[in-house]
Amino acid sequence: MKFFIWRLSSGVLLCAALMLAGCEGSGDTHLSDGHDFGPNNPNLYVALGDSITAGDSLVSPSNYYPTILAGMLNKPVINEGVSGDSSGEAMDRLYPILDDYKPGFVLILVGINDLIMGYGENEAARNIRVMVHACQDNKTIPVIATLTPVFESYARLDSSVTRLNVMIQQIATDLNVALVDLNAAFNDDPTYMEPGGIHPNETGNALMALTFYDVVK
Repeated sequence: MKFFIWRLSSGVLLCAALMLAGCEGSGDTHLSDGHDFGPNNPNLYVALGDSITAGDSLVSPSNYYPTILAGMLNKPVINEGVSGDSSGEAMDRLYPILDDYKPGFVLILVGINDLIMGYGENEAARNIRVMVHACQDNKTIPVIATLTPVFESYARLDSSVTRLNVMIQQIATDLNVALVDLNAAFNDDPTYMEPGGIHPNETGNALMALTFYDVVK
């Protein structure tokens, strides 16, 4: 797939995907095909994460990846990103989120703060597994994402990010859940990042939204 990201005069970033082999066929399968959502709302998405999901480094909420994704899906995407959250803290928040919102989908992007705080990639991977199981037990579809790359002062975490991303990919395989490979989409390109090297900028958030959309559309 090729993608294009451009800016309107209003400053809002929009994404459009152009399929190499033409439009999607009517035979495409989707995550929700045949899925029993139980009491959950199949049209409601929750983006669970830390400051990268919360969009703390951006001025306008219209440029946060969950906001852009909501526009692309034409469905609500609730932003449950909390700055500084470890995977364990996000896991603790997940249970009331499932009870209160009853979402059809939860988009999970966590782990970078575990590496910053020294908890390690094994702790983050364990918590992500627990979150996936919690969603599945709730009849909510979990979607997990690899971490975006790190630069500048955070480049020291690069090997840990790589190891955790391999673990996240393995979790997706083991538990048969959808994977959004943000790390591959960013392709180690620092132009998608804010100064500081850890938070995606407006263009990076647009790319995140497009990468999630390609999986959950």
